[in-house]
Amino acid sequence: MAEKYLIGVDGSEHSRVALAWGLARAAERNADVELLHVADDSFLSESVAFLSEAQQASQQMLDSETAYAKTLGFTGNITGTAVVGHPIAELEAASKRVDLLILGAHSGSRFAGSFFGTRAVKAAATAHCPVAVIPKHEVSPGAGIAVGIDGSEASKVAIAYAAEAASMRGVPLIAVYAWMAPLTPGLEYLWSEELVEAQRSAAEEAIAIGVAGLAERYPDLTIERRIVQSPPVAALVQVGEEVETLVVGSRGRGGISRLLLGSVSHGVLQALPCPVIVTRATA
Repeated sequence: MAEKYLIGVDGSEHSRVALAWGLARAAERNADVELLHVADDSFLSESVAFLSEAQQASQQMLDSETAYAKTLGFTGNITGTAVVGHPIAELEAASKRVDLLILGAHSGSRFAGSFFGTRAVKAAATAHCPVAVIPKHEVSPGAGIAVGIDGSEASKVAIAYAAEAASMRGVPLIAVYAWMAPLTPGLEYLWSEELVEAQRSAAEEAIAIGVAGLAERYPDLTIERRIVQSPPVAALVQVGEEVETLVVGSRGRGGISRLLLGSVSHGVLQALPCPVIVTRATA
């Protein structure tokens, strides 16, 4: 069964960058594509007339973006959905039926229903599938796919996703492990060179475990290991400026805490140095 990608569209330049990115990836993997436009009903009257007009406007936007998508040369299957509702709730519901959700990231927009700012972060936190958030600026294709490793179950899911994607695209996988010596005021003197070296050794072991088995599964995959003494967000953002895609894991959560991404994935999405894909561990 073919994979299916869901791309949020709103007619903005940021959205169209994400649309082009998503269509290119879908073409590589022979995936089907569904476009989704959500007319945000947060500030709309609940009268039937207003909601009917909003639905018509949403459909018009979807039709326009579907026509635009076809000009980009994508020859696969494209369907579309136009709805009136809360963008995050609609995205969460739609994410149950797809393999990847793709959104553009906005610093602000005049378009109603745009997936900008914290909406992309919230969508990544609530979605039931991996979420790709695409910045407006261009990146270098073929520069590799980076993934953050920390030994958690969430990072294992991210590693598996990144390795498969890197192998599929024929680009290097860059596995990044960031660590910092504890900075406890007044106790800095307890950190000797021996303890720092022990910390480095632990980091090397963790990254070795993280990438174990990948060489056998993907014999043609080049794996670069990077151990960085730096805060995780800073380390991943720096690497993200060099690669075509960055993959980070987010722990699965239930209830209202689903709205909260981990500090690392949240920080990386706020900086968004390149297309970032957030994967989710099983709750």
